[in-house]
Parts: sequence; C-alpha cells; structure tokens
Amino acid sequence: MKQTSYRLPKTKVGEKTFNKIIKTGKKLFAKNGYHSTSINDIIAKAKVAAGTFYIYFDNKLALYLYLLDEYRESIRHASSSAIVGLTKREDIERTGLKAFIEYVKKDPLAYKVIWESLFVNEEIFKEYYQTFSKSYVYHLKKFVELGEVRDDIDLETVSYVLMGISNFVGLQILFRDVVTESEVDFVVNEAMKLLKNGLFK
Repeated sequence: MKQTSYRLPKTKVGEKTFNKIIKTGKKLFAKNGYHSTSINDIIAKAKVAAGTFYIYFDNKLALYLYLLDEYRESIRHASSSAIVGLTKREDIERTGLKAFIEYVKKDPLAYKVIWESLFVNEEIFKEYYQTFSKSYVYHLKKFVELGEVRDDIDLETVSYVLMGISNFVGLQILFRDVVTESEVDFVVNEAMKLLKNGLFK
C-alpha cells in the first residue's frame, strides 16, 4: 500500500544527510509514536533544513514507509544469508529463527517501528505480514513435496505460527537484561523441539 514515495540519495553527501533523517525518524517513531512525531521534530533533531527533508520524502508517511521497507528487506537478508547452503527445512527454520533473534538483539527498535504500522494504517500492517506469509508459503510448498513438512495442515496458518514464534521468542530474549549465546541457543532449541515434536503428549 504505497500512498506516497521516497527518493534515494545520489551523492555521498546526500547519503549522509539521508541517513541522519532515517536514524532520527526511527528513534522518534519508536519513542513517541508516528502520530506524535512531526516533520519539524525530525528535522530539528537531525539538524537538517525542511527543504532537505522534502528532497527525499514526500511527507512523514514516506519516511515511515521507507523504514518499514528497509526492515522488511534487512530482516529477509539476515535470514537468507544465514541459511545459505542449508537444504533441510528443520535446519532452515532453526537457523532462520536464530538469525531473527540476533537481528532484533542488535536493533531492538525494530519491534516498535514495525508494530507502529498498526496505528499508522491497518492496511500497511496487514501488508507487511501478509508479504512475509506469502513468501513463507511459497517456500514451504517445496518441502511438503519433499516430504519434510506435513501435507495435512494449511500452509498459510503455518506461516503465521512460525512468524508468531519468531516474534515472541525474540521478545523473550529482549526482555532479559543480559543474554549469552548459549541462552539464545537454548531458547531456539526449545522452540524447535515444539515444532518437531508438538506440544501435546
């Protein structure tokens, strides 16, 4: 759902300014929310002129949509980079889950910025997760055909279950003040135990 647009910088100087706006917008949206953050707030904090902001963004929504697109692509990249060379679906899920947890550990603002989309425009929120779901379903179908994933459950539902696990196990980790790699591995293994063996006896 693109109601507006943004334009990427063409020079090194422009890239520096663009990144200042992006970083400032991300922090303010996460701290104050989309509706309580104004363009004036962003340009004042980023120390750029109002005219400079409009070189790159039509309006505040354009900046927010850029951030959302950036998160979607960078999360995908983190996951796809981590699973390169893996062929078993169980290994892909395990490694992808850990990659997502490591991603949000490095950028905990991701949750606040992404979930803020529910209050910006519900259609944006839906599109964000529906896009991930469609990609999940596409890849899961291959593993149903290979016999690695059950063929008697709805793959769209499975995709949302898997996203739910990633999101909330990620929160489980973020709620802790200090987390070691072994603790992350333990949580990932517990989640995978559930996926592999089920919950009920």
